[in-house]
Formats: sequence, structure tokens, C-alpha cells
Amino acid sequence: MDRTGAIKITFNNRTIEGCAWHQSTRSMQVGRTSRASSAFQEASLEAVSPHNKPGHSLDVTGAASVPARAARALQEVLMSGAQSSTSSEASIVSHKEEVFEAVRAHFGRSWQQYSNSLSEGALRLVSEEEAAGKSSAFFVFSEDGRYCLKSVAPSEAQSLLQIVEDYKDYVLSHQTLLPRFYGLYEVRLRDSWRSPPVWLMVQGNVLGGRAAVVQRFDLKGSTHGRRASKKELAKGRGSVLKDLDFVSHQCALKCAKPEGLEEWQTWMASLESDANWLASHNLIDYSLLLGFSACSVDELRKPLSHVVRLQVQRSSLGNLQIEIPEGYQLLVYAGIVDCLMPYNALKRVENIICDALISGDISCQPPQKYARRFADFVTRLSCPEELRELVLERQRGAWRPLSFMGEMGRKDALMLCKRTEFWILLGGLGGLLLTYHRSFRSLNCRSPQS
Repeated sequence: MDRTGAIKITFNNRTIEGCAWHQSTRSMQVGRTSRASSAFQEASLEAVSPHNKPGHSLDVTGAASVPARAARALQEVLMSGAQSSTSSEASIVSHKEEVFEAVRAHFGRSWQQYSNSLSEGALRLVSEEEAAGKSSAFFVFSEDGRYCLKSVAPSEAQSLLQIVEDYKDYVLSHQTLLPRFYGLYEVRLRDSWRSPPVWLMVQGNVLGGRAAVVQRFDLKGSTHGRRASKKELAKGRGSVLKDLDFVSHQCALKCAKPEGLEEWQTWMASLESDANWLASHNLIDYSLLLGFSACSVDELRKPLSHVVRLQVQRSSLGNLQIEIPEGYQLLVYAGIVDCLMPYNALKRVENIICDALISGDISCQPPQKYARRFADFVTRLSCPEELRELVLERQRGAWRPLSFMGEMGRKDALMLCKRTEFWILLGGLGGLLLTYHRSFRSLNCRSPQS
């Protein structure tokens, strides 16, 4: 273990080296079979609905992508059958392991449960077509549905490393809906030494509950471009709707029982506190992920520790045409996701240009403004009339010359910068501003002196 808290595990000639992993009770127990045990299979079936296990089994044969092979290598490090014939060769560094161990313990995730969930059973890959975001991140889920492994850019990995100590202190002392970060791994495949390492982040699956999710929402609090595309809507039950969809379909989080109001008040306080904490660490672009789920009475009696849920009225789905079976209750799973984007120089430029040309209510905003807008929106989710008025007010003041353009993502920004027309337009606008500035100075120089 080095001074940064990183543990190095080397996959070399199908053996594992790294004393730090063998000096504690987190022994790899070399010799156990890699086949999922019957106890694991039963726990998996009991914990997560099959409908909430996204994607398909990860295939690392043939021309598998580097992230896929990295995820498989990490799984083999955690699994007992590391000496099997399918072992990959990789160098893996586990960063800030002691910090993540404290977070796992706080959320009731023992090392045995954590390693078993990630190592036993096939990882499940979510393709870009299935994912709703604009990023090119690679997603895999554990077979039991409790954990998500996500590839992150080096900048996001460094963001997590910079805040993880404060993050641990915060989640250990607050009720929070922040992501449950359980580990960060730097994976370098031995046959790809010249390629940059793959960073894999392990976090809890917000929607990994027993009740099958019937509709998902991704809410940021902004209005520009925040409506699901036709391509997204074509996914049907697997689609992810956005802020304007939530408002136009008259959805609302209406508690099913009086005692649920207190829990909703706790949620609102947590969301405001979480947004302020993220702003204090210069982070933006996060959203609240909601998953409406149809739940039987038996499932309702078995709460899970790894998800946050609230029982709501059937009318919470507004005019969405979703059939809930007779005798079933409606639940909503919730959690903040994608919160590692720093408000850096590139984001400042994006905010200045897009705010001037595209919309006054684009997603990219300075951290404090982003947090206020996010809190204002999500704390009104139980009041559809107030939410509608808030959205209309923002839209009235957000018009810009290029408001017809949709929501901007990182891929969109890169594609736009490659287009000659963009630079011509930008140069023309710069010329107009310069001409206006010179004319203004000229008028001031000609004005009579007092």
C-alpha cells in the first residue's frame, strides 16, 4: 500500500500479488470455484427484480473492448477462482481503499458481500443504445443488481479522489441521496501498456430493488432541451424521461400514507443539503434519478438497505399510460447520479456561449446557481401546479436567438467545434461585439465634457 492509500494487485502469470489484500480478513480464498453459489443465486433473486437488471451478460471473448476486459479483470481479482484458465493479466490499483471501506460499512456492505456480488455471476453490460445519457461511459452491473461499475474519465476519477475524504465525512453524518461510492480502481491490461489505464468506479444501483421499474426520470432542474427524444421514447418501458416530460405528463410525488409525508420532508432536506455540498466542491451536471415501480404487498414488507424508496399514490404517474396490476402499490426509488463533473474552464466557456446564444436555462451553470435551480425544482415534485409555474417562468426568461437547439452534451459540443459554420458564426458575433464596443467608445469620446 502506498502513501496515497492505493493498493496494487498485479495479475501476473495468473497469480495475484499484493500483500495488503492478504493481511486482513478480506482474503481472496484462492481455490473456491468461480461458479455462483446457490446461496448467492437465492439472495440475488430475492434482492432485485429481474426487470431491474439492465443490459445483457458481458462477453469478453473475441474483439471485446478494453473497458469490458478491464471490468472482467477486476471481477477476476475479486473472485475466488483467480487461477482459472480464463484469468486475464492486468495491473489493478485500488485507490483510497480504507475510505471506501468505511463508506461500505456505513451502508451495511461487508467486504464479503461486496466482493461476492461483484465476482459471482456474469456482469451485465448496458450498451450505448440502452443508456440514456450523452456520455460514452461504459456501464456494467453485478449479476445481483446491487452494484454498477462505470468507466470514468481521468478527470472524473481525480474529482472523486479529491473529494472522497470529505464525502466519507458527509455521508457518515448526514441522511443523503448522494451516490453510494464503494470503490475506485485503475486498471491497466498487460497487453495494452501503451494505452491509458481504464478507471472503473463502483457505486450502488439506485434502481436495484425488488419491485420492477415501470418508468424512469432523470431530473436536473433545467428546462432547455430537457425532453426525451423520439429515439428514447421508442424504448418504451426502458425509456428515461426528463424534466419537461415530468411536468407535461402532470406527474407528482404524492405520498400514499400520512406517515410518508415526514419521509418526503426528509428527502427534500437531504436534496437541498446534498446540492449545497456538491456546490461547495465546485461540482455540477448531477441529476435526480427516479424509478417508479409496481410493488406487490409481499415485496412492500421487505425493505432493502441498498436503495432509497417511497410509497406514492397511483396518481403520481399523471397521465402516463402505465398499467399497475390490481392490488399492487406504486413505489419510487430515488438517488442523485453523475455528480463528478467539475465546473472547470471549459464549462465556464460553455456557460458563457450557450447562455448568450442558446438559452438562459441551459444545464451548465455555475455550481451555486446549479444547486439553487436543482433544489427549487426537485423540492416541488409533490406540487405539480407550483412546478408548472416555475417551469413557465424560467422558459419565459430563457429565450435566446438559437433556442431551437436541443440540450448540449459533451459529444454535441465536440461535434459543434469541428464544424466550420460554428467558427464562422462565432467569428461574426465577435466582430459585431468589437464593432459595437468601438462605436460605444467613439460616442463617449464625442460627448461634451462637463
